[in-house]
Amino acid sequence: MSKRPAQACPPAAKSARQSDLVSEMILDRPAILYTGDVALPKDAAVSSVFVVGQPAAMKAFVAAAPEFLKQELSNFVTVHDDASSATVSRPSQIVTMIKQTDLTGEDKFVKLVLINIPTEASRHNNPARPDAVAKALVKFPDFTAPGSRDVHVFALGNTARDAAVTGISVGRAAFRFNLSTKRGAPCEMPSPKITVGVWSAESGPASKELCKALGVVVDKMRMSATLTDMPTNFLNTTTYVSFMERLVGDLKALGRDVKMNVIQGNELEEQGFGGLWNVGKACTANPPALVVLSWNASNANPDDKSIVLVGKGIVYDTGGLALKSREGMSMMKRDMGGSAGLLGAFAAIVESDVKLGKPLYFVGCLAENSIGPDAFRMDDIITMYSGLTVEINNTDAEGRLVMADGAAYAAKHLNPEFLIDMATLTGASGIATGHFHAAIMANSEEVEKAAVEAGRKIGDMVHPLIFCPEFHRAELQSDVADLKNSVR
Repeated sequence: MSKRPAQACPPAAKSARQSDLVSEMILDRPAILYTGDVALPKDAAVSSVFVVGQPAAMKAFVAAAPEFLKQELSNFVTVHDDASSATVSRPSQIVTMIKQTDLTGEDKFVKLVLINIPTEASRHNNPARPDAVAKALVKFPDFTAPGSRDVHVFALGNTARDAAVTGISVGRAAFRFNLSTKRGAPCEMPSPKITVGVWSAESGPASKELCKALGVVVDKMRMSATLTDMPTNFLNTTTYVSFMERLVGDLKALGRDVKMNVIQGNELEEQGFGGLWNVGKACTANPPALVVLSWNASNANPDDKSIVLVGKGIVYDTGGLALKSREGMSMMKRDMGGSAGLLGAFAAIVESDVKLGKPLYFVGCLAENSIGPDAFRMDDIITMYSGLTVEINNTDAEGRLVMADGAAYAAKHLNPEFLIDMATLTGASGIATGHFHAAIMANSEEVEKAAVEAGRKIGDMVHPLIFCPEFHRAELQSDVADLKNSVR
């Protein structure tokens, strides 16, 4: 994909221009380059070099490291051995300037940052501590600020998997979205060019195949994160749909069998999507939408099983007429994070051409839970796509309404063998499982265990909640409808 040139900071503009900006800021920025080559070319205009890893991996890397940083790295390893309590429990780092001679014989100075990652990790964490990697790197403007510069990172691990996980965490910390200006001048939004050398004590340089896979996965993770960071005056339901159209176009250009179907606005009401329509109908400028993306479904038989990803896409949640407080409403631009995460997963699977053996679908349930003359109310009774009637007793419990319509659509039309839904559904999950483990509920113990294990391997941890619906159905009983949408 082509690089996007620097542009002036965007003013408030028409939806079409906003759609272009969203796509440009995400799809046209330079991707992070992953490589197994640990050499640093002398002609590279690198402003900063980072070496990130745990003590044993750093020690092993000294022999393979580029000559110009070997001495500093060796000294650092000697001081920060893996037996010290600081090394075990918290990261340590140094920042220095080192001299390098380029191809013309001219000396130049490069910023060198060495970061020792702690080794302490319980059974509910990844042993490579990817959380500590991202937390350490995000403090450096080299990653978090816009600008035209070259940054090189050596992502180290004791095993090949550890090195890959460290490399992914570098991507998490990288620049995503920033519209800061310089006084008196228009701001520019170029992304730094980042190269990540992946190396492990176990296997040495990472293979080309692994680096290619890391590049795709991290690019789509950054896409999901940037979408989630975007304010709603940029990413609303209209521009979100336009972004997906551009993404689908890019995937088709790779030769992938991807199709897109959108049911939007009054069509939702006409087709019976009572949950999604009622939640989003108050925002007349940007109506709700159900977006269905498919891969390898063109030649599928009607009885072929599929995999379906259903994501909550509430682009902003005021709480509706059950209006949130100022504190409670802040950052509700991120209430579409579930849809962004699964959109990234869909795109990564499709671009990587993973052999699933069955069609893959993404169902995005997009709406803005707003207030206005058409807003749905407490005490309303709505009819869902499934045919069930729901008494509304909390307009701020809207996520389950849009997700239920998405899941019902999948069950009725897509013949799912396996359905994953992802949502920022309730703040209570952050209390139940904390800020570092997502809550997971599954009707299959096998799937639950697989998700927990996969999360630990990659550093996206999940922890199961009790799945026992027969204990809780009574709390959602209604005297005037099939059920109510909240226990309070």
